[in-house]
Amino acid sequence: MNENLFQMESRIKPSEQFVALSNEVLQELVHTTSGIEGVLLSSTDGFEVNSIFQKTYDGGKLSAVGSSILALVQALTSEAQLTGCRSVILDAENGKIMISAVPSAHQPMIVIVVTKQQVLLGQIMHGMNKAINRLIELDQEFH
Repeated sequence: MNENLFQMESRIKPSEQFVALSNEVLQELVHTTSGIEGVLLSSTDGFEVNSIFQKTYDGGKLSAVGSSILALVQALTSEAQLTGCRSVILDAENGKIMISAVPSAHQPMIVIVVTKQQVLLGQIMHGMNKAINRLIELDQEFH
């Protein structure tokens, strides 16, 4: 993963085409993967790009905190001499949160997925990886 993923000099707003198509990617993730209560696409500097929520969540706050958490975990893994930290899974009593980097060349982002407690993590991860790969393609296409 790019070491500078979380060191953006200035915020670049995604194109309207990217935002519209990224919404389709998130919709597909939610509708083809059971147990997802919300999904959020955010810039690495913590600004919401797109979201779909089944419950009431504050996308702005989730974006900011999720970005910070992934950056901290990447710093921790670096200190432990591990490389390529791509995602974090948080397990709470009533659900899980998965935060994953979208290492796009032009506009690196993060995806945050909020799930129910009883989910198949492999299924969620497979769906997220598929969505992330599509978002990377869209980044190439609409930069």
